[in-house]
Amino acid sequence: MLLQLVTALAALAGAACSLLAEGSGHGAVSGVLPFTAGGFIYLGTVSVIPEILRNSGPAQALLQLLALLAGVAMMLLIARYE
Repeated sequence: MLLQLVTALAALAGAACSLLAEGSGHGAVSGVLPFTAGGFIYLGTVSVIPEILRNSGPAQALLQLLALLAGVAMMLLIARYE
């Protein structure tokens, strides 16, 4: 429970930082986006991929990995064109 509390506090701190950075210009926001995307990519590769490979067949694992890569591509497109 303590680790969940720490995680929740970190999420609140991240939300506060993003709200504060919103009005300070493009430079601050461009620093927040890569950090956030990197966090999602890290979680996907470290915790989700081993679970996918352990609990599904090769075809299902390939489809799930392609879905993960599609999500990363969407984050890249959003960051590029927003």
